[in-house]
Amino acid sequence: MKSMLERVWLGFAAAALAVPNVAAQVDSGESLPDVTRAFALNDARIVQAPGVVLERATIVIRNGLITAVGPDAPIPFDAERIDADSLTVYAGFIDGLSHAGVPEPKEEPNSERPDNPGNPPDEDAGIQPDRDVRTLVDGKNKRIKDLRNIGFTAAHVVPRGRMLPGTGAVILLGDGDGPDLVVKGNVSAYAQLAPARRMYPGTDMAVIAKMRQLHREAARRQHIERLYTSDPTGIERPRYDPVHYAMFPVLNNERPVFFHTDDALDVHRVLALQEELGFPIVVVGLEQGFETLDKLTSAGHPLFLTLDLPKEPDPKDKPSPPSPTQTTDAPEALPEIPAMVHNQDFRTVSFEDVEAEKENLEARRMDDYKRHASNASVLHESGLTFGFSSRGVKPSDISNNIQTMIEHGLSENAALAALTTEAADILGLSAMMGTVEVGKMANLVVSDGPVFDDETTLRFVFVDGRKYDIEEAKADSATSSTGAAGIWSFVVSTPDGEISGTVTLEEDGGEWSGSLSHEMASDVRVLSNVDVDGNEVSFSFTEDGIGNVSVTLTMDGDTFSGEMSSSELGVVTLQGSRTPQL
Repeated sequence: MKSMLERVWLGFAAAALAVPNVAAQVDSGESLPDVTRAFALNDARIVQAPGVVLERATIVIRNGLITAVGPDAPIPFDAERIDADSLTVYAGFIDGLSHAGVPEPKEEPNSERPDNPGNPPDEDAGIQPDRDVRTLVDGKNKRIKDLRNIGFTAAHVVPRGRMLPGTGAVILLGDGDGPDLVVKGNVSAYAQLAPARRMYPGTDMAVIAKMRQLHREAARRQHIERLYTSDPTGIERPRYDPVHYAMFPVLNNERPVFFHTDDALDVHRVLALQEELGFPIVVVGLEQGFETLDKLTSAGHPLFLTLDLPKEPDPKDKPSPPSPTQTTDAPEALPEIPAMVHNQDFRTVSFEDVEAEKENLEARRMDDYKRHASNASVLHESGLTFGFSSRGVKPSDISNNIQTMIEHGLSENAALAALTTEAADILGLSAMMGTVEVGKMANLVVSDGPVFDDETTLRFVFVDGRKYDIEEAKADSATSSTGAAGIWSFVVSTPDGEISGTVTLEEDGGEWSGSLSHEMASDVRVLSNVDVDGNEVSFSFTEDGIGNVSVTLTMDGDTFSGEMSSSELGVVTLQGSRTPQL
């Protein structure tokens, strides 16, 4: 008969043989299962919703859901306990419209122009409302982690493209394959005033005309479908058209059109089109919302405001008090300047007073910056509610931009609502996220202080009940900020072929400037809004026939890759390398 010690030893040996080889799993690249899916954050300050705070309470999470919230919430025996007496818990932030997880499309530089550019194939013209973003999401896309590291736990993502890129979906910003991240599909039809190149619709007005045509063609096809379904006798079978069929949910008010706008003119054009056709709409972007308050207020549509802001003018360039040559009284010979263009105080007696003109230019720049920084506050004070969109914004800029909005009048509760409750409401997610309540998804942000305070650090987030430590952004050691200076040659891949050029970046006392030239034009473009942040570089310039072009680059030693984008150009990719200096 075996001794007690022998029986215990044999039991352990049998258990060891039955357990899979964990080391082998790690070596093979397989992810390890969660140690536990139960957590308890004890004695935390819990902001359940904007203005609703529990000063010392416990929140319990199990299997991705919040199961208890309150001062006396019992802590399960199997929960991982987190002492949170110095921490604050918020609902996870929700991105109202984003390309997170959606890879940039590969350009085909030698693509042929269609035989009939006045009536090109839908795909060539950027008309793809039947495309589903769920088939495009890549869970390893870097932007997912970048947004998660600043507190976002879910995002409404849409395809990249031109006027009608496809349908959007809500995804979780956690780890996993694309399909595993999807929370809700067919959330939206995404649209933007992004003309096609070298074919119809090639202008903003042509895009609007095409939208009108598609809407009416789809309505006609739906009518024929209904007639055929009710009684097909004597009716030719309707031909299937994926573009028209994708518009049916919009016609039935079952799927809103998330329409991105760049400026005030876009807003007026888009709202006029919506008023004419009557489709459900959510207006996104609104960079110049302060110029369209009356229109937005009377229309009453849901809004997602861009988190992008222009770069603040350098303090050393702020204008001095008006010189004796300046006047706030308009001279008789000077024509009236509409207030919507700029403040009438920014004028000079004579165009020959160059110094005064320079000061006025800087004053206008500062005035324009303040109007954009106050945009969210102005919309909120006008009674408009909105969420936030990260489309086109570097994640590293988002937290600072929100703080800037708060410094320019937006209340912290309004900012928090835009990131949580308002976003959830617009996207139809209020039953599952947006507040810290029992039964809701455990999407949480945990910080060591008030989330909008400059001194606060985000500690970790929960996405679907899984804990992710915040990874602080670190500059790529391959390229320091000063390493971006120099002359770089580049090649842009466009549907018309490759275009080569050079860009020069210069740094003087922490201030960046530069210029750009390319083989399609003889003159040099002066860069504006040049920003170098570690290995991330961004700037803009004006191109004849295209307008403002934005460029973002990622440096890697002596090479870079990136993209150019504009409302006319769409998005194209570019590659570059440093030009050796003799």
